[in-house]
Amino acid sequence: MGYSSQAGQVILRSQTVAGTYNADTGTLGVGTLLRSGSLGTNRDLLIPDAEIGGGRDVTDAYLGGASWSGDYEMYARLDSLTTLMKSCLGTIGSVVTTGITTNTITPLDSGTLPFLSIEENIGGSLETYRYNDCVVNSLHLEVDANGYLMATAGIIGAKQIAGATKTPTPVWDQLPMIVGTNCTITYNAVSMPAKSFSLDINNNFEDDDFRLGSFYIGDLTAKRREVTAGFTIRESSSALWRQATYGLPAATEVGGLTTKNQLIISCLTYESIAGGTPTTPNTLTITIPKFILSPYTLAASGDDIIDSDLTGQAVRPLLATPIITVVTKTARALVA
Repeated sequence: MGYSSQAGQVILRSQTVAGTYNADTGTLGVGTLLRSGSLGTNRDLLIPDAEIGGGRDVTDAYLGGASWSGDYEMYARLDSLTTLMKSCLGTIGSVVTTGITTNTITPLDSGTLPFLSIEENIGGSLETYRYNDCVVNSLHLEVDANGYLMATAGIIGAKQIAGATKTPTPVWDQLPMIVGTNCTITYNAVSMPAKSFSLDINNNFEDDDFRLGSFYIGDLTAKRREVTAGFTIRESSSALWRQATYGLPAATEVGGLTTKNQLIISCLTYESIAGGTPTTPNTLTITIPKFILSPYTLAASGDDIIDSDLTGQAVRPLLATPIITVVTKTARALVA
């Protein structure tokens, strides 16, 4: 008898205490629908080198330290994404009005980010794992004009227990999906005619801090945070190219300064929040106060219309202002 991948399930829960799996993950966590992905084991078989006086064959081997990592790929439903964003960035403030919860997520300056507890079932009845002290190492969002908003979360887990009892009825995130026709980009207060966009947040965790006397990672502290984004446009003037390559929109030769403008990404569902007053769609708004375009080339080819893939870097010259702020609006009053 085989096991279908589609019979599995993943539940995410913000972890309360470091080192301890949240026992209420099955009831208060958010069941996350995945396109693909699971956490894989990172562990080596320790094979000794050949020894003088020994035989030609390997005589024994032991197992070394273990960690777990992998990517969860999903349509970006906002209850799941809110939980992942909180773990990826660090802090969340929630305001509840009539049927609507507004979550404002901002990054921590500390490298000690919130952990997740994760229940992961493989194949329905093949195996069920519980992970604690999981971190969101990276988070990627992308959408095309004619496609769905997609998310990929890169997870690192510090500890796994197998043989757990599968939660029979998770509280699934069944919010509507978001499509490109309901996503907009504003750069420097100007609406961009973008064909697609992508956003990447990378926490750059190290997953090899193993200690004597233990099988498990001793510490998961984030290093330098990187926030980058990109979008594709059809060129209507050379101003953005000049800004990215020369430093200023009106420049006619190279300079050393860069132009820093606000970038806002707004994504909405067609459907309104059930029971919300006033009528409000499920909403994702990402604001980067200072975003610098990377140099690029105006590429001409045959009779092609000139399109350009613009990428850039978020920067934070003033510590008082977060490098990125994420706001979500859904009906869910309790963020897992």
